[in-house]
Amino acid sequence: MNAPTPVSLTPKNLPPVQMALFSLAAMPVAALGIPLTVYLPNYYAHDIGLSLSAVGAAFSIVRLIDIAFDPAIGVAINATKTRFGRFKLWMLASVPLLMLAAYMIFMASPGITRSYLVLWLVVLYAGFSMLTLGHQAWAAALQPEYHQRSRIYGWMQVVGVVATVVILAVPVILSKVWHVTIPQGVQGMGWFIVAITPVSIAISVFSVPEPKNAPEQMITWADYRTMLFRPSLIRTLVADLFLALGPAITAALYLFFFIQVMGFTRDQTTSLLLIYIAAGLAGAPAWAMLARRIGKHQTVMLGCVLYALAQVLVFVLPHGNMAFMVLGMFLAGFVVSCFTFLIRAMVADISDEVRLDIGKDRAALLYGLITGTSKVGSAVSVIVTFGVLEYFGFDAKAAQNSGVPLDALIGCYVFVPVLTMFVGATALWGYKLDATRHDDIRAELAQRDALAGASGVIDSLTGSEPALAAPPPLGTREPG
Repeated sequence: MNAPTPVSLTPKNLPPVQMALFSLAAMPVAALGIPLTVYLPNYYAHDIGLSLSAVGAAFSIVRLIDIAFDPAIGVAINATKTRFGRFKLWMLASVPLLMLAAYMIFMASPGITRSYLVLWLVVLYAGFSMLTLGHQAWAAALQPEYHQRSRIYGWMQVVGVVATVVILAVPVILSKVWHVTIPQGVQGMGWFIVAITPVSIAISVFSVPEPKNAPEQMITWADYRTMLFRPSLIRTLVADLFLALGPAITAALYLFFFIQVMGFTRDQTTSLLLIYIAAGLAGAPAWAMLARRIGKHQTVMLGCVLYALAQVLVFVLPHGNMAFMVLGMFLAGFVVSCFTFLIRAMVADISDEVRLDIGKDRAALLYGLITGTSKVGSAVSVIVTFGVLEYFGFDAKAAQNSGVPLDALIGCYVFVPVLTMFVGATALWGYKLDATRHDDIRAELAQRDALAGASGVIDSLTGSEPALAAPPPLGTREPG
């Protein structure tokens, strides 16, 4: 198929059509998210036949390995300079890795080993990191303004929600129309991911041009130190870790909890999960509008409080009652939709703060760090919760557990995520990089860029070598 012809655009005012086309690259990432966290751990434990501890160890080991990918890929993206672009090249390179790994993981049959699962998860997460870091860093470069960043990351969230709703509908449709089995429904999800990955990424890459960037400079340990010991980044990393941990725990235990504790059937759990995800279509724009009024980090903190309340509400609603649970899951999904895209928009603001301090664009490195914290949360969620359940005697293959094993499931699903929300909200208390501070940073960057541009014109007229504009001394600005 022919990709749309790129059009000229102004970074401050990206047209809605271009925003939507750019956001399409979020589809494979989102489509992989729910199967990786909800369906595949359960599928490998219940249908493939691996033990809970083996599945938990495999997913956790790979996610911990994957954490090392992100800084390395971030360094490589920052060092990339081609005519085609810095970010597009990495996004396209992720396509064959994602397609091959998705096929091998989703089409696995009983008898495979934990080593098989680890191998192809490593390949999958490598492609996942290449696509995610390239796309998120590109988004930060496209939209330099504080509130416009909430808008573009909100678009990416909405596109991701659509992809998630569709992939959740795949096994339901296959079951109703062709009466396929549960394992065949999971394989249908895999085929959907294989199909949309090349199409969505190609449209995104060939429809929107990258903004021109200054030549990259060598990354030094001083750069890392300047970034890592920045209060705004430390607070954001800690918050992201715990805000990822809570939903990751509920995702890994969702099927066990809603079938064995809440009394719903497998089809009903899929329908409720669709409601939970679809609520993000209303949640993302609503949270973006609220963030415009009160600020991004205040909105995230409010979301933490509401998520904890929603988590408890879902548990106390009448068990097995779809009418009540639809409302509860919609509320929970509406609330949780605020975390990811607002945290990523905050990282884009921090990248401007870093560029002002050290005179270098380190957006890809910053997204490598923030993606790494999310993966730590995901890794801990699986290995700890599955390990705890197995320790208390929970049987993943049993139709119903009772007594202590069931109590352990309730404790892990309901109460631990509430605690993670409290820690995440506390981490953002005192965060200073708000809209006013970011406007000041952008004004200083614009002034510096104008001076550098004027210097470049003079150098070209005189024939002298251009000089890099030196950043102001560290300590002259208060970091967020």
